[in-house]
Amino acid sequence: MERWVYDSDSGRPGRQRGLFVWLLDAAFAVVTALVALLLLFMYLAPYVSPDASWVFSVLGLVAPVIYVSGLVLFLYWVIRWRWGYASPMLVLLLLGVPKISLYYKIDTLRHYGEPVYDRSALKVMAYNVRMFYGDDGRSTVDSLAAFVNRYDPDILCIEEFSDLARGATMRFDSLIAPGYRRAVYSRDGEGTAGVALAVYSKLRILASGAVDCVNDVDTTRATAVWADLRLDRDTVRVFCNHLRSTHIKSSDSDYLMNYRFLTDTASHEKLHSILSRLRYNSISRSHQVDSLSQLIAATPHARIVCGDFNDTPLSYTYRLMSRGLQDAFREKGRGFSHTYRGFYNTFRIDYVLVSDDFEVLSYEVPSVEFSDHHPVFVRLKYNSQRQ
Repeated sequence: MERWVYDSDSGRPGRQRGLFVWLLDAAFAVVTALVALLLLFMYLAPYVSPDASWVFSVLGLVAPVIYVSGLVLFLYWVIRWRWGYASPMLVLLLLGVPKISLYYKIDTLRHYGEPVYDRSALKVMAYNVRMFYGDDGRSTVDSLAAFVNRYDPDILCIEEFSDLARGATMRFDSLIAPGYRRAVYSRDGEGTAGVALAVYSKLRILASGAVDCVNDVDTTRATAVWADLRLDRDTVRVFCNHLRSTHIKSSDSDYLMNYRFLTDTASHEKLHSILSRLRYNSISRSHQVDSLSQLIAATPHARIVCGDFNDTPLSYTYRLMSRGLQDAFREKGRGFSHTYRGFYNTFRIDYVLVSDDFEVLSYEVPSVEFSDHHPVFVRLKYNSQRQ
């Protein structure tokens, strides 16, 4: 219990703390030191390759949780009038303010009715379709094709396009509106069972190809495809990417979110399996992005980079892939955006990035459940004079 006494020297109330309050402050002080350290490491995550230290990439995954924890601790010390603890935490929180727009975009303007869009805008959609299977294991081809036709994108980038039965892709081709051309790449070759990427375009496809990244960690090809498209009298290169997955299953998510690792007698083996997969796949993904980012940066044309990066905005992957490009969410997003339908809808791992040749007019993540991801839909205005 606390007893309020009057401090005659300062002229304001002071507090004589009881044992309980002293212990509470001591516990919060330890937690504050830990969270402060995590904040520092979290800010370094985009600059440290997982090949050098994969732990930083894990901190990037839970960045919002760490930041909000720091904010709560700061408020606690403010209430307690303990500025020796509150001030350092405030400094750390202010260091992270420029990163907030990666996760949350404050919308300060009022909007009345439906927004008016430029009819000449270039419409781009990126969508991981999970091989055309829904949560119930049934095919989503028909529903997904109708959804695509409703949004009518000029460029459609699809990840996990291939299916075990080729009939699904053929049916999708037959159901979408006419006028699309397709560039497709499969890890095992087009038309075989394997995860593939596809770029559908209403614009003329001048050339297309795949990007192979073979390294000591992952001997499979990096799932990436590019297509050169004719836009007006210029060429735009579109990259569709599906970087190495974390391979964290729904059962792993349930295990972690329900704190079962605290009571499960087999927790050591389970946690070791999860961390091993995070380590291996984050290192593999860093090798992929090292190669892909160089290729993207060397492109002489206007660029649109789409896809499932399997990493959060505060990561080594995002920093390299977005270098020199605009993030459509940061430009025109509103509020908090997530594109993955797992982990309590907290992850934005699907992106549309564009070069300065484009002006982002709108950003949207339609809330549909045809896959374990949401699609990303943006409208762009091309300005050839920027080249």
